[in-house]
Order: sequence, then C-alpha cells, then structure tokens
Amino acid sequence: MIEVWVVELDRDDDGEPIDPPIDDLFGEILSDDERVRAKRLMRPKDRLRFARCRAAVRSILGQIEGVPPSSLRFGSGPHGKPHLEPPSGNRTPTPVDFNVSHSGGLAVVAATRGRALGIDVEQIRRIREADRIVETFFTEVERAQYMSIADHGRDAAFMRGWTRKEAILKGLGKGLVGGPANYETMFGTSDLSFRFQPANPYPIVSGWRLWEAAVGDGYVATLAAAVDRER
Repeated sequence: MIEVWVVELDRDDDGEPIDPPIDDLFGEILSDDERVRAKRLMRPKDRLRFARCRAAVRSILGQIEGVPPSSLRFGSGPHGKPHLEPPSGNRTPTPVDFNVSHSGGLAVVAATRGRALGIDVEQIRRIREADRIVETFFTEVERAQYMSIADHGRDAAFMRGWTRKEAILKGLGKGLVGGPANYETMFGTSDLSFRFQPANPYPIVSGWRLWEAAVGDGYVATLAAAVDRER
C-alpha cells in the first residue's frame, strides 16, 4: 500500500497560520543540520516552509516506524534521492521507501515498503521557458501534443507533463540525468480530482505506474511507483 500526505507549509496541522521563530516550533524535531539549512535561507517564508516540510517528513516517517521523529537519520543516493538509514542495532527487513516534493505553499509526501516510488508537485503557473523545455526534454510525439493544446490550457498541461516525468526520475533516483525524453508520459488534459487517479492516456510508462491529482487549488501532483515490485 502506498500512502500520500498533503502538507500545507504555511499552516499547522489544525489549519492555523504558522508564525516564526522556527526553533520554537520545530526545534525538538529537526536535526542540527536541518536547522542550520533553514536559517541560511534569506526569506523568512522560505525558512518556515523548509522547516515545516522537514518536520512533516520526520513526523510521518516516525509514526510509520514507531520511533521519535527526531531520532530518524537520513542518507542520500548518488543523485540526491533521500532514504532512511536503519536504526542502530535494528535493521528493518523491509525498509520504508519515501519521497517528498514541495512547490509554493504545499508539499506532498509518499511512503510505502519494498517498492521504489517518486512524487512531484507543482504550482500551476506560467513558465517562460516552457516551449524550450518541451523541445529539449520531451519526445516528438509529446511535442506535437503540446502544440495542439490551446494557449489557455498549456500552463496546466505543461505542469502535468513535467510532474509525470519528474516523478519517474525521482523514483529512479537519477534526476534529469535519467533522461526525461526516455519516458513518454504525454501531457494531461483531462479533469483531475483531489484523489489520485491513473494518469491518462498512459497509466504505465516503462515499468512505472502513474497516478495524478489536483492536490490543492492551483496545484498538480504525480505519483510514480515501480511496477515490478507490485503485490
């Protein structure tokens, strides 16, 4: 089973606005390194969102593992994909695989056991370089579809196409070096709901199963999970 959490970065779990200082809110959960990284960010809102996101990830994974959130230790792969380090003296037979993404004031966290997965969220907005990005990172078939989409629908379609590729590449742990054009995901143009639904027209792409959702007003997210580890 794959679980997904949507986290509002500017509000607490009760929906109330969050006010700094960060140490008073998350000091007991975040690691020393995470607090330092938060304080290096120039804008107070960016510091708050970073800390809120990291605290949410720790709280979610701590609950899954049944350990205090502050005790979790993280590592990363060659291209930056995060993973949980096993607790000292206790190696979990089937480790938690998780992934996190944030954009604007929203974050999404996905977690499961024994199955590679990736998730990506984007706030729908105009990207000046969208045409160049499509030309560089999308296939010929995808480029033709993109050009056929009416101007008023291209911003949302672009973000849906991009999150699909990003979710797969994050699941692989490769980032852009994994070659986005190697995965023909197409651009989404159908209606979305808050619940994750199979991506249309291709719910499975090169061994990855895709779901997408409108996770917030003006946000779209794609979840990708490896098919070869399905149960």
